[in-house]
Amino acid sequence: MSRRTGRFRRIALVALYLALLMGWGALTYDTYRAWLQRQASLARGLALAALGPTPQPTPTTPLPAATTPPATVEPTPKPLPTQPAPIIVPTSTPAPVAVTHPKTGRLVAAWMPTAFDAEQARASFEANKALLDEISPVWYTTSPVTGELVPEQGARDRDLIEAAQAADVLVIPSLHNVYEPEVILPLLQDAARREAHIVAIMREIEEYGYDGIDIDYELLPTTARPYYADFMRELSTALRSQDKLLTVAVHAKTTDENALGGFQDWRLLGELCDRVRIMTYDFSWSGGPPGPIAPVAWVAEVIEYARSVLPAAKIQVGIPFYGYNWTPGQPALPQTWGEVQQLISTFQPLVNLQERDATGPVEESWFTYSQDNAAHTVWFASARSLEAKLTLVEQEDLGGIAIWHLGNEDPRNWDVIRERFIDHPDILHRLFDTHLPEH
Repeated sequence: MSRRTGRFRRIALVALYLALLMGWGALTYDTYRAWLQRQASLARGLALAALGPTPQPTPTTPLPAATTPPATVEPTPKPLPTQPAPIIVPTSTPAPVAVTHPKTGRLVAAWMPTAFDAEQARASFEANKALLDEISPVWYTTSPVTGELVPEQGARDRDLIEAAQAADVLVIPSLHNVYEPEVILPLLQDAARREAHIVAIMREIEEYGYDGIDIDYELLPTTARPYYADFMRELSTALRSQDKLLTVAVHAKTTDENALGGFQDWRLLGELCDRVRIMTYDFSWSGGPPGPIAPVAWVAEVIEYARSVLPAAKIQVGIPFYGYNWTPGQPALPQTWGEVQQLISTFQPLVNLQERDATGPVEESWFTYSQDNAAHTVWFASARSLEAKLTLVEQEDLGGIAIWHLGNEDPRNWDVIRERFIDHPDILHRLFDTHLPEH
Protein backbone atom coordinates (compact mmCIF):
# COMPACT_ATOMS: atom_id res chain seq x y z
CA MET A 1 0.00 0.00 0.00
CA SER A 2 1.39 3.41 -0.97
CA ARG A 3 1.79 6.15 1.60
CA ARG A 4 -0.88 8.20 -0.16
CA THR A 5 -3.35 5.27 -0.16
CA GLY A 6 -2.61 4.61 3.52
CA ARG A 7 -3.16 8.29 4.32
CA PHE A 8 -6.50 8.34 2.51
CA ARG A 9 -7.57 5.16 4.29
CA ARG A 10 -6.75 6.65 7.68
CA ILE A 11 -8.64 9.82 6.78
CA ALA A 12 -11.62 7.74 5.64
CA LEU A 13 -11.62 5.76 8.87
CA VAL A 14 -11.47 8.93 10.96
CA ALA A 15 -14.30 10.39 8.91
CA LEU A 16 -16.37 7.29 9.40
CA TYR A 17 -15.75 7.40 13.15
CA LEU A 18 -16.87 11.03 13.23
CA ALA A 19 -19.96 10.26 11.18
CA LEU A 20 -20.93 7.44 13.48
CA LEU A 21 -20.43 9.62 16.54
CA MET A 22 -22.51 12.41 15.04
CA GLY A 23 -25.26 9.93 14.23
CA TRP A 24 -25.14 8.60 17.73
CA GLY A 25 -25.44 12.11 19.12
CA ALA A 26 -28.84 12.36 17.50
CA LEU A 27 -30.17 9.55 19.65
CA THR A 28 -31.82 10.23 22.97
CA TYR A 29 -29.84 11.61 25.88
CA ASP A 30 -30.64 8.64 28.10
CA THR A 31 -29.35 6.14 25.56
CA TYR A 32 -26.20 8.20 25.05
CA ARG A 33 -25.60 8.38 28.80
CA ALA A 34 -26.08 4.63 29.14
CA TRP A 35 -23.47 4.10 26.44
CA LEU A 36 -21.00 6.30 28.26
CA GLN A 37 -21.49 4.29 31.43
CA ARG A 38 -20.97 1.04 29.57
CA GLN A 39 -17.86 2.30 27.77
CA ALA A 40 -16.45 3.37 31.13
CA SER A 41 -17.05 -0.09 32.54
CA LEU A 42 -15.33 -1.69 29.54
CA ALA A 43 -12.08 0.26 29.72
CA ARG A 44 -9.16 -1.93 30.83
CA GLY A 45 -7.52 -0.64 33.94
CA LEU A 46 -10.44 1.58 34.89
CA ALA A 47 -11.07 1.55 38.61
CA LEU A 48 -14.16 -0.51 39.10
CA ALA A 49 -14.06 0.65 42.65
CA ALA A 50 -17.39 2.22 41.89
CA LEU A 51 -17.53 -2.08 41.63
CA GLY A 52 -18.96 -7.38 43.85
CA PRO A 53 -25.89 -14.27 48.24
CA THR A 54 -30.24 -14.08 51.35
CA PRO A 55 -27.36 -16.53 52.33
CA GLN A 56 -25.84 -19.38 50.42
CA PRO A 57 -27.53 -22.79 50.48
CA THR A 58 -26.50 -25.38 53.02
CA PRO A 59 -25.20 -28.43 51.19
CA THR A 60 -25.37 -31.76 52.93
CA THR A 61 -21.66 -32.29 52.37
CA PRO A 62 -18.90 -30.92 54.62
CA LEU A 63 -18.69 -27.28 53.47
CA PRO A 64 -22.14 -25.71 53.07
CA ALA A 65 -23.18 -22.20 52.39
CA ALA A 66 -25.07 -20.89 55.37
CA THR A 67 -28.64 -22.00 55.88
CA THR A 68 -30.63 -18.85 56.38
CA PRO A 69 -33.56 -18.41 58.75
CA PRO A 70 -36.48 -16.30 57.61
CA ALA A 71 -35.96 -12.54 57.63
CA THR A 72 -38.12 -12.23 60.71
CA VAL A 73 -35.77 -14.38 62.83
CA GLU A 74 -32.63 -12.83 64.27
CA PRO A 75 -29.86 -14.81 65.94
CA THR A 76 -29.74 -14.25 69.70
CA PRO A 77 -26.91 -11.78 70.26
CA LYS A 78 -24.18 -12.40 72.77
CA PRO A 79 -23.31 -9.56 75.17
CA LEU A 80 -20.93 -7.17 73.50
CA PRO A 81 -18.99 -4.18 74.73
CA THR A 82 -20.75 -0.92 74.16
CA GLN A 83 -17.87 0.56 72.20
CA PRO A 84 -15.48 -1.16 69.76
CA ALA A 85 -11.80 -0.34 69.90
CA PRO A 86 -10.61 0.37 66.37
CA ILE A 87 -7.03 -0.24 65.29
CA ILE A 88 -6.80 1.91 62.20
CA VAL A 89 -9.05 4.83 61.47
CA PRO A 90 -8.25 6.18 58.01
CA THR A 91 -8.56 9.92 57.65
CA SER A 92 -10.13 9.44 54.24
CA THR A 93 -11.48 6.61 52.13
CA PRO A 94 -8.52 4.85 50.48
CA ALA A 95 -8.21 5.03 46.73
CA PRO A 96 -9.94 2.23 44.85
CA VAL A 97 -7.97 -0.62 43.34
CA ALA A 98 -7.81 -0.73 39.54
CA VAL A 99 -8.66 -4.08 37.95
CA THR A 100 -8.73 -5.49 34.44
CA HIS A 101 -11.94 -4.89 32.57
CA PRO A 102 -14.56 -7.63 32.60
CA LYS A 103 -14.39 -10.07 29.73
CA THR A 104 -18.11 -9.84 29.07
CA GLY A 105 -18.89 -6.19 29.80
CA ARG A 106 -20.18 -7.16 33.27
CA LEU A 107 -18.15 -8.88 35.94
CA VAL A 108 -18.93 -12.60 36.21
CA ALA A 109 -17.78 -14.00 39.56
CA ALA A 110 -18.37 -17.44 41.02
CA TRP A 111 -17.88 -19.10 44.35
CA MET A 112 -16.06 -22.39 43.84
CA PRO A 113 -16.30 -25.18 46.42
CA THR A 114 -13.28 -27.40 46.84
CA ALA A 115 -14.35 -29.36 49.93
CA PHE A 116 -17.51 -30.65 48.22
CA ASP A 117 -18.50 -30.97 44.56
CA ALA A 118 -14.83 -30.29 43.89
CA GLU A 119 -14.54 -32.34 40.73
CA GLN A 120 -17.66 -30.81 39.17
CA ALA A 121 -16.61 -27.30 40.20
CA ARG A 122 -13.19 -27.68 38.61
CA ALA A 123 -14.71 -29.09 35.42
CA SER A 124 -17.10 -26.14 35.21
CA PHE A 125 -14.24 -23.72 35.76
CA GLU A 126 -12.16 -25.28 32.99
CA ALA A 127 -15.10 -25.28 30.58
CA ASN A 128 -16.16 -21.69 31.27
CA LYS A 129 -13.06 -19.78 32.37
CA ALA A 130 -13.24 -17.68 29.20
CA LEU A 131 -16.46 -16.16 30.59
CA LEU A 132 -15.31 -15.82 34.20
CA ASP A 133 -13.64 -12.73 35.62
CA GLU A 134 -13.29 -13.85 39.24
CA ILE A 135 -13.42 -17.05 41.23
CA SER A 136 -13.73 -17.25 44.99
CA PRO A 137 -12.70 -20.73 46.09
CA VAL A 138 -14.31 -21.44 49.48
CA TRP A 139 -11.00 -22.07 51.22
CA TYR A 140 -10.88 -20.61 54.72
CA THR A 141 -12.50 -20.34 58.10
CA THR A 142 -11.04 -18.45 61.05
CA SER A 143 -9.74 -19.29 64.48
CA PRO A 144 -11.69 -16.85 66.69
CA VAL A 145 -9.00 -17.12 69.37
CA THR A 146 -5.84 -16.44 67.39
CA GLY A 147 -7.27 -14.82 64.25
CA GLU A 148 -5.33 -17.29 62.09
CA LEU A 149 -6.89 -18.61 58.89
CA VAL A 150 -7.96 -22.25 58.97
CA PRO A 151 -7.64 -23.81 55.48
CA GLU A 152 -10.44 -26.02 54.19
CA GLN A 153 -10.00 -29.23 52.23
CA GLY A 154 -8.55 -28.38 48.83
CA ALA A 155 -7.34 -24.92 49.87
CA ARG A 156 -4.19 -23.29 48.54
CA ASP A 157 -4.41 -25.19 45.27
CA ARG A 158 -1.50 -23.72 43.32
CA ASP A 159 -2.55 -25.51 40.14
CA LEU A 160 -5.94 -23.79 40.27
CA ILE A 161 -4.36 -20.44 41.07
CA GLU A 162 -1.98 -20.71 38.12
CA ALA A 163 -4.73 -21.93 35.76
CA ALA A 164 -7.00 -19.05 36.76
CA GLN A 165 -4.39 -16.36 36.46
CA ALA A 166 -3.25 -17.76 33.10
CA ALA A 167 -6.87 -17.39 31.94
CA ASP A 168 -7.07 -13.78 33.22
CA VAL A 169 -9.37 -14.83 36.07
CA LEU A 170 -8.86 -13.10 39.42
CA VAL A 171 -8.47 -15.42 42.42
CA ILE A 172 -10.23 -13.98 45.49
CA PRO A 173 -10.61 -16.78 48.07
CA SER A 174 -13.65 -16.78 50.32
CA LEU A 175 -13.28 -16.57 54.10
CA HIS A 176 -16.42 -17.70 55.92
CA ASN A 177 -17.98 -18.42 59.32
CA VAL A 178 -20.65 -20.86 58.13
CA TYR A 179 -20.22 -23.67 60.64
CA GLU A 180 -20.71 -21.61 63.80
CA PRO A 181 -21.71 -18.09 62.73
CA GLU A 182 -21.48 -16.31 66.09
CA VAL A 183 -18.15 -17.84 67.08
CA ILE A 184 -16.51 -15.02 65.11
CA LEU A 185 -17.98 -12.34 67.41
CA PRO A 186 -15.22 -12.38 70.06
CA LEU A 187 -12.68 -11.73 67.33
CA LEU A 188 -14.61 -8.84 65.81
CA GLN A 189 -15.10 -7.10 69.15
CA ASP A 190 -11.45 -7.39 70.20
CA ALA A 191 -9.00 -4.96 68.58
CA ALA A 192 -5.93 -7.14 69.11
CA ARG A 193 -7.58 -10.22 67.62
CA ARG A 194 -8.88 -8.21 64.66
CA GLU A 195 -5.38 -6.97 64.02
CA ALA A 196 -3.95 -10.50 64.20
CA HIS A 197 -6.69 -11.69 61.83
CA ILE A 198 -5.90 -9.00 59.28
CA VAL A 199 -2.18 -9.75 59.51
CA ALA A 200 -2.96 -13.43 58.85
CA ILE A 201 -5.12 -12.53 55.83
CA MET A 202 -2.45 -10.30 54.32
CA ARG A 203 0.24 -12.93 54.89
CA GLU A 204 -1.87 -15.57 53.14
CA ILE A 205 -2.57 -13.28 50.18
CA GLU A 206 1.10 -12.49 49.75
CA GLU A 207 2.29 -16.10 50.09
CA TYR A 208 -0.15 -17.52 47.54
CA GLY A 209 -0.42 -14.57 45.17
CA TYR A 210 -4.16 -14.00 45.55
CA ASP A 211 -5.79 -10.93 44.03
CA GLY A 212 -7.68 -10.16 47.24
CA ILE A 213 -10.05 -11.70 49.77
CA ASP A 214 -13.80 -12.31 49.88
CA ILE A 215 -15.41 -11.89 53.31
CA ASP A 216 -18.43 -14.13 53.85
CA TYR A 217 -19.26 -13.59 57.51
CA GLU A 218 -22.96 -14.35 57.88
CA LEU A 219 -25.82 -14.56 60.37
CA LEU A 220 -24.43 -12.15 62.93
CA PRO A 221 -26.78 -10.21 65.21
CA THR A 222 -27.51 -6.58 64.47
CA THR A 223 -25.59 -5.64 67.63
CA ALA A 224 -22.40 -6.77 65.88
CA ARG A 225 -22.73 -3.92 63.38
CA PRO A 226 -20.05 -1.57 64.82
CA TYR A 227 -17.50 -4.36 65.27
CA TYR A 228 -18.08 -5.77 61.81
CA ALA A 229 -17.70 -2.22 60.45
CA ASP A 230 -14.39 -1.74 62.26
CA PHE A 231 -13.06 -5.01 60.91
CA MET A 232 -14.05 -4.19 57.33
CA ARG A 233 -12.62 -0.68 57.61
CA GLU A 234 -9.29 -1.92 58.93
CA LEU A 235 -9.10 -4.76 56.41
CA SER A 236 -9.91 -2.41 53.53
CA THR A 237 -7.08 -0.10 54.53
CA ALA A 238 -4.61 -2.98 54.69
CA LEU A 239 -5.68 -4.45 51.35
CA ARG A 240 -5.65 -1.19 49.47
CA SER A 241 -2.18 -0.39 50.74
CA GLN A 242 -1.07 -3.50 48.81
CA ASP A 243 -3.34 -2.97 45.77
CA LYS A 244 -5.47 -5.97 46.66
CA LEU A 245 -9.23 -6.35 46.28
CA LEU A 246 -11.89 -6.63 48.96
CA THR A 247 -15.18 -8.30 48.08
CA VAL A 248 -17.99 -9.00 50.52
CA ALA A 249 -21.01 -11.32 50.56
CA VAL A 250 -24.05 -9.60 52.05
CA HIS A 251 -27.49 -10.86 53.04
CA ALA A 252 -30.23 -9.72 50.71
CA LYS A 253 -32.43 -7.03 52.25
CA THR A 254 -34.72 -4.19 51.25
CA THR A 255 -34.14 -1.92 54.27
CA ASP A 256 -31.06 -1.15 56.33
CA GLU A 257 -32.14 -2.24 59.79
CA ASN A 258 -33.16 -5.76 58.92
CA ALA A 259 -33.24 -8.73 61.29
CA LEU A 260 -31.18 -10.68 58.78
CA GLY A 261 -28.26 -8.61 57.56
CA GLY A 262 -28.80 -5.65 59.88
CA PHE A 263 -25.17 -5.99 61.00
CA GLN A 264 -24.02 -5.02 57.50
CA ASP A 265 -23.99 -1.29 56.71
CA TRP A 266 -24.27 -1.27 52.93
CA ARG A 267 -23.38 2.42 52.60
CA LEU A 268 -20.13 1.84 54.46
CA LEU A 269 -19.38 -1.35 52.57
CA GLY A 270 -19.92 0.52 49.33
CA GLU A 271 -17.10 2.86 50.34
CA LEU A 272 -14.74 0.19 51.63
CA CYS A 273 -15.21 -2.72 49.22
CA ASP A 274 -14.51 -3.22 45.55
CA ARG A 275 -17.48 -5.56 45.08
CA VAL A 276 -20.65 -6.04 47.09
CA ARG A 277 -22.02 -9.50 46.29
CA ILE A 278 -25.68 -9.62 47.30
CA MET A 279 -26.93 -13.11 48.16
CA THR A 280 -30.21 -12.83 46.27
CA TYR A 281 -31.28 -16.41 46.78
CA ASP A 282 -32.78 -18.66 49.48
CA PHE A 283 -35.96 -16.56 49.41
CA SER A 284 -37.50 -19.98 50.08
CA TRP A 285 -34.89 -21.66 52.25
CA SER A 286 -34.19 -25.20 53.34
CA GLY A 287 -35.86 -24.72 56.73
CA GLY A 288 -39.06 -23.19 55.36
CA PRO A 289 -41.93 -24.24 53.12
CA PRO A 290 -41.44 -25.01 49.41
CA GLY A 291 -41.29 -22.08 47.04
CA PRO A 292 -39.15 -20.20 44.54
CA ILE A 293 -35.51 -19.77 45.47
CA ALA A 294 -34.97 -16.36 43.89
CA PRO A 295 -38.22 -14.95 42.46
CA VAL A 296 -37.51 -12.13 40.05
CA ALA A 297 -39.87 -9.65 41.75
CA TRP A 298 -38.03 -10.06 45.07
CA VAL A 299 -34.61 -9.79 43.43
CA ALA A 300 -35.79 -6.56 41.79
CA GLU A 301 -36.82 -5.15 45.20
CA VAL A 302 -33.42 -5.96 46.67
CA ILE A 303 -31.70 -4.33 43.68
CA GLU A 304 -33.86 -1.22 44.07
CA TYR A 305 -32.72 -0.81 47.67
CA ALA A 306 -29.11 -1.61 46.76
CA ARG A 307 -29.10 1.09 44.07
CA SER A 308 -30.24 3.62 46.66
CA VAL A 309 -27.21 3.07 48.92
CA LEU A 310 -24.47 1.52 46.77
CA PRO A 311 -22.61 2.55 43.62
CA ALA A 312 -24.28 0.54 40.86
CA ALA A 313 -20.96 -0.59 39.40
CA LYS A 314 -20.01 -2.29 42.69
CA ILE A 315 -23.17 -4.38 42.89
CA GLN A 316 -22.93 -8.05 41.95
CA VAL A 317 -26.29 -9.85 41.98
CA GLY A 318 -26.21 -13.34 43.50
CA ILE A 319 -27.29 -16.05 41.05
CA PRO A 320 -28.37 -19.52 42.27
CA PHE A 321 -27.10 -22.48 40.27
CA TYR A 322 -29.04 -25.01 42.37
CA GLY A 323 -32.47 -26.24 43.46
CA TYR A 324 -34.16 -27.51 46.63
CA ASN A 325 -36.07 -30.73 47.31
CA TRP A 326 -38.61 -30.43 50.16
CA THR A 327 -40.17 -33.29 52.11
CA PRO A 328 -42.74 -32.46 54.84
CA GLY A 329 -41.19 -32.25 58.29
CA GLN A 330 -37.60 -32.25 57.05
CA PRO A 331 -35.13 -29.59 55.89
CA ALA A 332 -34.97 -29.31 52.13
CA LEU A 333 -32.03 -30.93 50.39
CA PRO A 334 -30.03 -28.85 47.92
CA GLN A 335 -30.11 -30.31 44.42
CA THR A 336 -27.76 -29.84 41.51
CA TRP A 337 -29.04 -29.51 37.96
CA GLY A 338 -27.95 -33.06 37.26
CA GLU A 339 -29.82 -34.39 40.29
CA VAL A 340 -32.97 -32.53 39.29
CA GLN A 341 -32.80 -33.95 35.78
CA GLN A 342 -32.34 -37.45 37.18
CA LEU A 343 -35.48 -37.03 39.32
CA ILE A 344 -37.42 -35.88 36.27
CA SER A 345 -36.15 -38.84 34.25
CA THR A 346 -36.97 -41.33 37.02
CA PHE A 347 -40.39 -40.12 38.17
CA GLN A 348 -41.65 -38.44 34.99
CA PRO A 349 -43.43 -35.59 36.84
CA LEU A 350 -45.22 -32.70 35.22
CA VAL A 351 -42.69 -29.86 35.33
CA ASN A 352 -44.33 -26.48 35.86
CA LEU A 353 -42.95 -23.04 35.07
CA GLN A 354 -44.24 -20.34 37.39
CA GLU A 355 -43.93 -17.13 35.44
CA ARG A 356 -45.66 -14.89 37.98
CA ASP A 357 -47.38 -14.86 41.34
CA ALA A 358 -49.24 -12.17 43.29
CA THR A 359 -46.01 -10.22 43.89
CA GLY A 360 -44.83 -10.16 40.27
CA PRO A 361 -42.46 -12.16 38.04
CA VAL A 362 -41.05 -15.43 39.39
CA GLU A 363 -39.57 -17.36 36.43
CA GLU A 364 -38.73 -20.61 38.22
CA SER A 365 -39.69 -24.24 37.64
CA TRP A 366 -41.13 -26.79 40.07
CA PHE A 367 -42.60 -30.27 40.22
CA THR A 368 -43.85 -32.83 42.72
CA TYR A 369 -43.36 -36.57 43.00
CA SER A 370 -43.83 -39.33 45.56
CA GLN A 371 -41.16 -41.73 46.82
CA ASP A 372 -41.44 -44.23 49.68
CA ASN A 373 -44.86 -42.81 50.58
CA ALA A 374 -43.34 -39.34 51.01
CA ALA A 375 -44.38 -36.32 48.97
CA HIS A 376 -41.57 -34.25 47.48
CA THR A 377 -41.65 -30.73 46.04
CA VAL A 378 -38.71 -29.52 43.97
CA TRP A 379 -38.00 -25.94 42.89
CA PHE A 380 -35.02 -25.18 40.71
CA ALA A 381 -33.40 -22.41 38.74
CA SER A 382 -32.92 -22.79 35.00
CA ALA A 383 -31.42 -20.84 32.13
CA ARG A 384 -34.74 -18.99 31.84
CA SER A 385 -34.43 -17.90 35.48
CA LEU A 386 -30.91 -16.67 34.81
CA GLU A 387 -31.95 -14.73 31.73
CA ALA A 388 -34.61 -12.84 33.71
CA LYS A 389 -32.03 -11.83 36.31
CA LEU A 390 -29.46 -10.77 33.73
CA THR A 391 -32.14 -8.51 32.27
CA LEU A 392 -32.38 -6.79 35.67
CA VAL A 393 -28.60 -6.43 35.83
CA GLU A 394 -28.56 -4.78 32.41
CA GLN A 395 -31.57 -2.56 33.06
CA GLU A 396 -30.04 -1.24 36.28
CA ASP A 397 -26.53 -1.07 34.77
CA LEU A 398 -25.02 -3.05 37.64
CA GLY A 399 -21.47 -4.31 37.96
CA GLY A 400 -22.26 -7.95 37.31
CA ILE A 401 -23.20 -11.24 38.92
CA ALA A 402 -21.87 -13.62 41.59
CA ILE A 403 -22.76 -17.29 41.13
CA TRP A 404 -23.39 -19.79 43.94
CA HIS A 405 -21.84 -22.09 42.94
CA LEU A 406 -19.73 -23.55 40.13
CA GLY A 407 -20.34 -27.22 39.39
CA ASN A 408 -23.17 -29.32 37.95
CA GLU A 409 -25.32 -26.39 36.83
CA ASP A 410 -27.61 -26.10 33.83
CA PRO A 411 -25.06 -25.98 30.96
CA ARG A 412 -27.35 -23.58 29.09
CA ASN A 413 -26.58 -20.98 31.75
CA TRP A 414 -23.27 -20.25 30.10
CA ASP A 415 -24.94 -19.80 26.72
CA VAL A 416 -27.23 -17.21 28.33
CA ILE A 417 -24.30 -15.37 29.89
CA ARG A 418 -22.51 -15.29 26.57
CA GLU A 419 -25.61 -14.17 24.67
CA ARG A 420 -26.58 -11.43 27.12
CA PHE A 421 -23.15 -10.12 28.08
CA ILE A 422 -21.17 -10.66 24.86
CA ASP A 423 -23.34 -11.18 21.81
CA HIS A 424 -25.68 -8.28 22.65
CA PRO A 425 -23.53 -5.33 23.66
CA ASP A 426 -24.83 -1.78 23.46
CA ILE A 427 -26.01 -0.24 20.20
CA LEU A 428 -22.94 1.86 19.48
CA HIS A 429 -20.56 -0.99 20.23
CA ARG A 430 -22.41 -3.19 17.74
CA LEU A 431 -22.39 -0.38 15.20
CA PHE A 432 -18.64 0.09 15.48
CA ASP A 433 -17.98 -3.66 15.32
CA THR A 434 -20.09 -3.90 12.17
CA HIS A 435 -18.56 -1.02 10.27
CA LEU A 436 -15.06 -0.91 11.77
CA PRO A 437 -14.01 -4.48 12.50
CA GLU A 438 -10.35 -3.46 12.78
CA HIS A 439 -10.86 -0.43 15.07
